[in-house]
Amino acid sequence: MNCRLGWDWAKVGGVEATNRNVTRRIMRVSKEVSSSVNSSRGPRSIHSRAAIALAALAIPALTACGDPSRPVGQVGHVTGFGGMVAVDEPRAAILGRDVLSAGGTAADAATAIYFTLAVTYPSTASLGGGGTCIVHDSGKKKTEVIDFPAIASTLSGPLPSAVPANPRGFFALHAKYGRLRWESLLTEPERLARSGVPVSRALANDLARGLPVIGRDPVARAVFMRADGSVLREGDVMQQPQLAGMISTLRHNTGNFYVGPQARELIKAVQAAGGTLSLDDLRDIRPTWRDAVPVKVDSDTAWFAPPPSAGSTMAAQLVAALWPRWSDADAAERPHLLAETSARAFGERARWMRPTGWSDEAPASLVADSRIAAMMSGYAADRHQPVTNVPTPPTDSQSGTAFAVLDADGTAVACSVTSHGLFGNGRMAPGTGIMLSGVPGLNGPPATAVMLSTNTYNGAIHFIGAASGGGTSALALTQSFLGVAKDNKPLSDALAQPRLVHAGNPDAVFVETGSITLDPAPLQSRGHQISATPMPSRVEAIYCPLGFKNSEGCDMATDPRGFGLATVAGKKE
Repeated sequence: MNCRLGWDWAKVGGVEATNRNVTRRIMRVSKEVSSSVNSSRGPRSIHSRAAIALAALAIPALTACGDPSRPVGQVGHVTGFGGMVAVDEPRAAILGRDVLSAGGTAADAATAIYFTLAVTYPSTASLGGGGTCIVHDSGKKKTEVIDFPAIASTLSGPLPSAVPANPRGFFALHAKYGRLRWESLLTEPERLARSGVPVSRALANDLARGLPVIGRDPVARAVFMRADGSVLREGDVMQQPQLAGMISTLRHNTGNFYVGPQARELIKAVQAAGGTLSLDDLRDIRPTWRDAVPVKVDSDTAWFAPPPSAGSTMAAQLVAALWPRWSDADAAERPHLLAETSARAFGERARWMRPTGWSDEAPASLVADSRIAAMMSGYAADRHQPVTNVPTPPTDSQSGTAFAVLDADGTAVACSVTSHGLFGNGRMAPGTGIMLSGVPGLNGPPATAVMLSTNTYNGAIHFIGAASGGGTSALALTQSFLGVAKDNKPLSDALAQPRLVHAGNPDAVFVETGSITLDPAPLQSRGHQISATPMPSRVEAIYCPLGFKNSEGCDMATDPRGFGLATVAGKKE
């Protein structure tokens, strides 16, 4: 039997947590974090430390069922199935799982995951960046998107940087869908930054690739490099006390990060690094709740984030175009079908997308039947037909990170965040530990890609997916979805399928090579030019073909091209 938790609304004034008064009331709850709650896994384990950080998570209005010997806020409180997470970096996945096990919602876990990534994976998840999350509430049968893109500053400078949007974005996500105390969710990330955390394989890989970027900045070098001038390696302890101070500010009062003395100090630091930021920028940056873009897929509906999430919107067009054609295409045609549809989707993107990712067109119109039919007009199964409406090669940054979360109540969250470049624009604001984000447009659109699928009639969640990898993310997410939803592949096999992408310009198919390799012969026989390359896309996903209530049938997987972790809270039932 699954353990469920819920608000006692009579004790919080009978209104939803989205109400500003309730939000303020939540934030006024004591910031004291009890250290008396411990995990049974041992005092020095990361599970134990996470349990301490999660103590006193619930406000007094929380009602709970679970193991009475383990109070709310302690790992293991939830009995039975607590949910699933799939994340690009293992330590963040473990903390997210423990939040679910302690009685948190998917939004609580997503919040804890993000702020842990800001510490353990700063190459892609800096506090200075922005992103997109898509949320499904199975109880209310509601799916919506929260956009918090990192937009360009209103100021100009020698090294343009974006306005930090991630903190406000996840605060808004938690305020609406969270259950546990905000300040406690940030306690463990703050501790990891202050005390130090071993460099993961995921970050070590980015450090090795990012040496030319971070090596130019003395502030970043002090954090990410050894005394001998080499970058930190896997297992080296990375301490970030200044970043811990910024997370402490956010933990105690998120508003201080955006207004007041702390904001002024942040602006000075950003400008000292050559970046651009003003008080007006910080004050005016706001996350936005928006309708998700629906695409009908038989008895299910697939949901996507609208622009400026360029990857999500492209994935919506790709699924709309490929879903009715996929089953009729044989194994030899499918790579060609993917390549032709990909090129056409990039051609479409050139029409609807501004350089910053936004569009002047209504999001629903981008997946209208007539629009998709026109996009696929002239498709031939036996030969390549070049597209001519992509004027320049896409400039999407390949840097980003993604994660997917499902909780025991069937609430699902998929998020993708980016700093518009590996280690953002390559500069760290002194005294803050924050890598500055590049700006959209100059560094390509926000290449975030998130999607969900639900049963159209009963609202049950089926697929939860998020991807990174710039212009390759949309097709990677689409392939993964088709693999499970159309081909009935195990989720891990769907994520391990060889990938490709055709961006329209140049007129060539980039096919995956390396440990996972795509056979180019079926493409070459149809007239495609081929370029073999490793694929930067990473997909994190959860799949419940029978719905979350049949948790035994649910699966989660992390992309084999990366170094992430997918794990379950509690046990499947």
